[in-house]
Amino acid sequence: MLKRVAESGAGAVTTKSFSINERKGYENPTVIELIENEQRIGLLNAIGLANPGFEKFKKELEKFKSHNSDTALIVSIFGTIDEFSKLAGMTENYADAIEIDVSCPHVDDSISKNPKILKNLISEIKDIISNPLIVKISPNVTDIKEIAKAAIDGGCDALAAINTVRAMKIDINFAKPVLANKFGGYSGTGIKPIAVAKIYEIYSMMKKENLDVPLIGIGGVTCGNDAIEMLMAGASAVGIGSAVYYRGIDVFGKILNEMNEFMNEHNYKNIEEIKGIAVE
Repeated sequence: MLKRVAESGAGAVTTKSFSINERKGYENPTVIELIENEQRIGLLNAIGLANPGFEKFKKELEKFKSHNSDTALIVSIFGTIDEFSKLAGMTENYADAIEIDVSCPHVDDSISKNPKILKNLISEIKDIISNPLIVKISPNVTDIKEIAKAAIDGGCDALAAINTVRAMKIDINFAKPVLANKFGGYSGTGIKPIAVAKIYEIYSMMKKENLDVPLIGIGGVTCGNDAIEMLMAGASAVGIGSAVYYRGIDVFGKILNEMNEFMNEHNYKNIEEIKGIAVE
């Protein structure tokens, strides 16, 4: 999958988050499509960060790097506070950049919601690794600007925002939540306005504080116009996930073409002319 995404035109690929040890995850059903009034509005998942653990996962990383040396590989990791630094060190030789997932709705949120803990964790990881460190932050917090500032103060090299939004779907025929875990993470088209707003907030804060850290805008991007909107809110790059479900694995190339069409039509020469243009 990583190889196919790279061949589709993505500038970088990000792995599914993995941990030091194998994690089984939740029972089925774990993923459902949300349809309201015959409109497709997104996906709801509670996979529970299922993964085979580092020792097995690193074989996939080695295999990808042997075939795709020109495409940057972002390795996403998660764990407890005590495990993050260890796993980052274990992963360093297999990645072009490391993303720490402190924002998944299915793990302990003490890191994602506590600026002091997050800042100290990032500082600790940066003392160990030389790779660029990306911090994926959560929309499920009181003030995302405060969390972003803590991550930057800790020394992160980039921020990724946002992760999925905590949500639920109830089957009214059975009067029960649809997902086995009851609560899930909402992604797809429905969360794009939330993601755009969060990127806008973070970028506005950074301008005010004279901070210059790249933002990766994530959440509901399914076409070129969506990506342009995210860039205009302040993102330097755009992450794509659920759009693969809607438009196929070649969605990356499609979105690049759509972005180029928009830029040509509006006489934009490069992304820098677009980035943050909507932020006052």
